[in-house]
Parts: sequence; C-alpha cells; structure tokens
Amino acid sequence: MKPILLLALLLPFIAVAQNFPSTKKTPQKITKHGKTYTDDYTWLEDMRSPEVVNWINAQNKVTESHQGNLIKSIYPLPTLQKYQSQTAYSIPNKKRASYYANVYFQDKLDQGAVLCYKKKLDGNYIKLVDPNYVYSGKTVTVIDYEPSVNSKMLAYKLMINGSDRHEIRFTTLAGKKIDEVIINAKFGGMAWKGDEGVFYNKNINASQFAVDSTFQVFYHRLGTDVLKDEMVFDASKINGQTYYFTSQDGKRLFLEVANKNESHVDVYYADLTQETFELKKFLDNVPPDFDLSGYTNGRVYYSSKESNWGDVRSFDPDKPEERTILISQYQNQLLTGTTFFKDRIVCKYKNTSGSYFMLFDYTGKFIKKIEGQKGMDVNLAGNDYFDTDVFFYVTSYTIPPILFTLNLQSGAYDRYVSKTFEKTVAPFPVDYFVTTTTTYTARDGAKVPITIVHKKGLELNSNNPTLLEAYGGFGSISDRDYDNGIIYFMKNGGVYAYAEVRGGGDKGQQWHRDGMRLKKINTLNDFIDGARFLIDQQYTSPNRLGITGGSQGGLLIGSALVQHPELFKVAIPKVGVYDMAKFHQYTIGRFHYDEYGDPEVAAEFNAMMEYSPYHNIKEDVNYPTTLIITSDNDDRVPPVHSYKFAARLQNRKAQTNPVFLKTRLDSGHYGVLTNYEDRIEEKSEFYSFLMYHLMK
Repeated sequence: MKPILLLALLLPFIAVAQNFPSTKKTPQKITKHGKTYTDDYTWLEDMRSPEVVNWINAQNKVTESHQGNLIKSIYPLPTLQKYQSQTAYSIPNKKRASYYANVYFQDKLDQGAVLCYKKKLDGNYIKLVDPNYVYSGKTVTVIDYEPSVNSKMLAYKLMINGSDRHEIRFTTLAGKKIDEVIINAKFGGMAWKGDEGVFYNKNINASQFAVDSTFQVFYHRLGTDVLKDEMVFDASKINGQTYYFTSQDGKRLFLEVANKNESHVDVYYADLTQETFELKKFLDNVPPDFDLSGYTNGRVYYSSKESNWGDVRSFDPDKPEERTILISQYQNQLLTGTTFFKDRIVCKYKNTSGSYFMLFDYTGKFIKKIEGQKGMDVNLAGNDYFDTDVFFYVTSYTIPPILFTLNLQSGAYDRYVSKTFEKTVAPFPVDYFVTTTTTYTARDGAKVPITIVHKKGLELNSNNPTLLEAYGGFGSISDRDYDNGIIYFMKNGGVYAYAEVRGGGDKGQQWHRDGMRLKKINTLNDFIDGARFLIDQQYTSPNRLGITGGSQGGLLIGSALVQHPELFKVAIPKVGVYDMAKFHQYTIGRFHYDEYGDPEVAAEFNAMMEYSPYHNIKEDVNYPTTLIITSDNDDRVPPVHSYKFAARLQNRKAQTNPVFLKTRLDSGHYGVLTNYEDRIEEKSEFYSFLMYHLMK
C-alpha cells in the first residue's frame, strides 16, 4: 500500500464546524476615486485596544484547539527534531579579528541563542552577549553585530518581541558592557567611524503601527550621552528613506537618499578622517535602480539596472561622470550579488541549473568559476574584506548545506573538515528525491520558471498532495533553501513546487518591472497559471493542492485564494498585506509605492483593487480551508491586515470550510526567532495542518 494512502486511511475524521468567536460589524462606507465600498471591520484597526486583544485571544484559542486535535493524527515534531539533529549547522562568521556565531546551548533550547566569539577557527566559543539576561519576560534576539575597525569594541542590535525598532548596545571582547543604549534604531546597520562611534537610523514613531518616521541618520560617539547624538542627515522634509555604509577602513561614509516616491536618489559621502565631517553630494537625481554596492581602492562600485542581467561598474567619487563597466552582463546569467574583498571580487550568478560564483580581480579579469552539482545553490558564509580564505556552502531543496573553504587568490576550494564543526547529514540518499526545473506558459505567453521536487518514482495520477509557493515582489530572487519541513512533506508523498513569478527578479530587471505597479496583476496571474500547470500535468488536483507564501507572498496567496477558490484545497498565507486601500497608512507602507503604486493616484488605486484580497471577498463563496498566520508585534506588515481578512472570510453564511487565524504573540514579521523549540514546533504545526487538510 502506498504511504500516502496508508496515512489517509489512518486519519480519523476531525469535525470542524465554522464556530469561531463572534466578530461584530461596524459598517463604514468609504469612497475613493469614485469607488464606494463598505468596510465592516475598521474597529480591528485599533490593534492594541482591549476589545481587539480579547478577540485575538479567542481566535487563538480556537486555532490552538484545532491544532491540538490534529497532532493526534499527524505529528511531525519528533521526525523534524530527528532531521534537525542531522542537518543543523553553525558557520562562524569572521568579522575583522574574530569569528562570531549565535549559538544555541543544548541545556537551554527554550531560550534565545547566545552571541559567542572565538579568536581561532578551531578554538572554543566564548560567550559574549546573552540576550536572555538583558530582559526577562521578553523574547530578545541578537539580530546584528559589528566590530569596530580595530576590533576594540563590538556594537550589537537587540530585537525585542520581534519589533523592527531595535536597541544598539556595546561591549568589549572581554565582555565589559558599556552603559550607553541607543533605542528605536530602525533599518540599516551599525556603520563604525574607526573605533570611536557608530552611525544609525532613528525612528521617532509615537505609535508603533503609525506611518513610519525613520527619516534621520544619527552619529553616536562612545562615551557621550545618547540624547546628545549628532544628526547627520534629515530626510523628513521629503519623506525620504536613507541607506548608508562606511568603507572597510572606516574612513569614508556613503549615504543614499531616496525621495518619497523613490523616483530618484541622491548620493553623498564624507571624509571620516576629519574631526568634523561634512556630507558632500556627488550624485544628484540618479535613477532609483542605482545600487551602490561597495567602496574600495578609492573607487565606488555599483550595479546598474540598465543591464537586465546585472553588471558591475565603478567610478572615482570625485569624478562621478567618468564611469566604467568593470564586469559586463552575461546574457541569461543573472547577477544576484557582488562581494568585495581586498584583492578580489566575488560575483554570484543564477541560471536554470542553480547558482555559481565567478571570481574576478579589480581589473575585471576573470579568475575562476566555482559551482556545485546541477540543481544546487552556492552561498558565501563570510564577507570580511581582508580575508584571503572564505567559507561558502552548497545546498538544495533536498541537500542540507555542505561547507567549503575558498582561496580568493587562486580560486581553489575544498570541503571544510574540523573537529569543531559537525558536518550535516542528509536524512535520505541523494537520489531519493527528484528536482525538476522547467517553465510553463502564462496566459500572455510569458515563460515562467517553476521548480518541482518530489520522491523518485512518483506516479502522476492527479492525486498527490502538493504545496505551491511563490513570492513575486521587489525584484526578490529565490534560493533553493533546504527545509526539513519540506523533506517531511515529500517523504510522506507530497510534492513541493516553487514558481518564480513576475514581480520577482529571477529573470532580470524586466521580470520585476513586469510585475509591479500597474502590472502587479501579472504576479497573481502567473501564480494561478502555475497552479493550473501542476493540475494539467497531473501532479495534483484542486482537491489536493495547497498554497503558501509570506509577506508579499502572503498578499499573493490571499489574492489567489479569493480570486480562484476552485483551484485550491488549503491556503496558508503568512504576515501578508490584504487591505491594499490602506496599506500605505501603516509603518513602512510608504516605502512600497514603487512596488504597488500610490492609492492616492486613481489609476494605481484601481489597479490595486483588482487583486486586493480583502476587497474581493464575495458573500456567496465558500473559500478553501485557510490558516492565516500573523504576529502581534509585526511593525513591518501590521497584523490588522490579517485580522480584517480573517474576520471577513469567517463572517459569511456561505463559508463552511474553516478559516483559522493564528496570531503569534511577542513576535514580529519573521515569527519566532528566539529559541529552537518554538521554531521547530511552529514548523511542525504548519505541516500538520497542511497535510491533514490536504489528505482528508
């Protein structure tokens, strides 16, 4: 008997009535650009009110009860823990003089990771920052860290309860903590001026979920009062956004400033060797796709979106008009990232077979190509500017990361073996699963890449439980990341598919442009056509097809399940944007006009309303079984989107399939980041829900 059939026969029927907490309606008529619609759930927009909190808790209680019933039938957790023990790895991250890593200790898996360091690669880790001691009763994570130029000090960022508003603190490598604490640092890193101090972006929101107010760049000099930090740049008058970095020697600061609509970017730099530094504009009104990526040897390096597949260009900041192409684009080979070292440039490219590195010197001379087997991706695991040897790893959907060392001078590389590094072991033989990368034809003739993974010998009988995923936004480029949850799903007869729909950047800049603003509907259409492709090719059927995606992918899944409910059995959208009429009224929505459009512009508002999940729900349709996942402290995509979406889906007589809302408490956009146990339990719950509802 086939495993999937056996499992289905063993599943007891769990009755699921549409018996959810009552949700009141407060109808409000809204007219915009000549369109009038009724919003019944504006009261849920007061996300911190006692009434909303009680409603969230009641929703969570129903969802938790259902999940508790499911694990009586499908309980992935023990298997996922076993897989994790075989495939977990921790790659030390070299930054200047030391190696760093966030380390989970076996006796404290229910607590957050501890930031540790070591002087030698084969040495033992020394505890440096234990975030669990900084705050009690909160979920705290070391989200970033940066040593000063001469490694005298370390600046580190704490993420508290998942918020994007972070704290910056300081310590010596001897573990001596500095009393100065910078609060409400948001976006950007911690760029050092020598060993003296750091630059940071400051958020001044009075309300967490209000329109983002991260306009100002500040400089904090160690040993001074943080309240007296110097404002370096103020973009509030143009509602702009800033991005900055310093050169590897800490001698120059570079600052990019985009205007409100991201129609142009200005670029500044300052000489940090001076006691008093001054920002000087050296690029004015450049296109927003100008990507400043590095500064070394007295030259600025950037990638120009003028080339669809990506290239590397450079110029002297004192002569910005004299630009040269250092590394030309390669047709159908997508440049996905560029890393600058003292004597070498490492470019990462992607094609249909996977990804690979190309090693160049600073004259643009090609040194060597580094790639894994077909279907595998390569990723740098370190980018310290002064390194001559670096780590990289190769991985795929079915093979956990395998670590290598790369000599940047010669291009020679070899498997890394060490007494202090436990190599990963795949749960199944290399040939146990089959990975196919192909294309399907979208309705307008576009060829959309899709990767399909399943057990070897799968019968195409239209009855295989299948999970289709996509993102499709912001020019994002997909990686073939290993995931033990997907392995568990496929081991039990499932098919996993990832569609590289338009709006992403998987086929270059034009692929992104063809799925943004007025063309955003292409992202949805590509995804729907991908679902139909899987059905037509007999991988699955509408009664066996599940879909998922997060953030922009959550918007995509929300729109897909509302527009074409007949195609799907289960939908699990995560931290998505669902109310496109109001997305710009919260947190960082103001940064996304370039992707979605401006709701205050009639043509762009009308285009958004074509696919806005919340506004396209019909009263007489029974939508697929759905689990909407959000976080109560998500100040990137506020949970109000999920609250209103869930309320409207649930609160209709036609809805007989269950619609669950899960609000992760004390968490942000990326969910539970702090401890090992919660993360793996959440993954177990995801696949328990998916598999039960696809198989019943």
